[in-house]
Amino acid sequence: MPLLALPVDARPADIVGPDANSARRSAFLDGARPNLDRVYRLAGLLLGDADEAEDAVQDALVIAWRSFGSLRETDKFDAWFDRILVNGCRDRLRRRNVVRFIPMDAAMDPAGRDPFQAFIERDALLAGLARLTPDERIVVVMRFWADLPLEAIAGRLDWPLGTVKSRLHRALERLRGALAQDEAEAAG
Repeated sequence: MPLLALPVDARPADIVGPDANSARRSAFLDGARPNLDRVYRLAGLLLGDADEAEDAVQDALVIAWRSFGSLRETDKFDAWFDRILVNGCRDRLRRRNVVRFIPMDAAMDPAGRDPFQAFIERDALLAGLARLTPDERIVVVMRFWADLPLEAIAGRLDWPLGTVKSRLHRALERLRGALAQDEAEAAG
């Protein structure tokens, strides 16, 4: 069976013709397309790895497509999709403690360095994200990178507001302690 490559700006109806699923495909793509860059960056910051971010976004798209019929309010696609993506990233972060990845030698990688890893290594605050638990990392990134209010984070994660506040507080305390420790080590 030959592979079919679809142009990014092509509409499903233009390719497969009108049918019962065209409206569903069109509605899904109208919600997903404008968010792809944003959710890729979100996944990249949460996971710290470009390849893993691509996989997480792809997995989230598959899950979203399969459960698109359960979305009651299509105008809330962003929040619904963010929840799917963040839950997938959380699972990946938790599996890191179970599965050991063997890093490839940079000379073997024809594409060069991972842009998220290089960005995180240059920024001390972002490097501190690696010291946080997956849930703390998710709350910090959604609050300060995505610039979401605490209520929106609670809604997207389906957590009580108090849980979001406590995880953010604990994460910021850990980041402050890590930065203070790094500064002390650099000075002395």
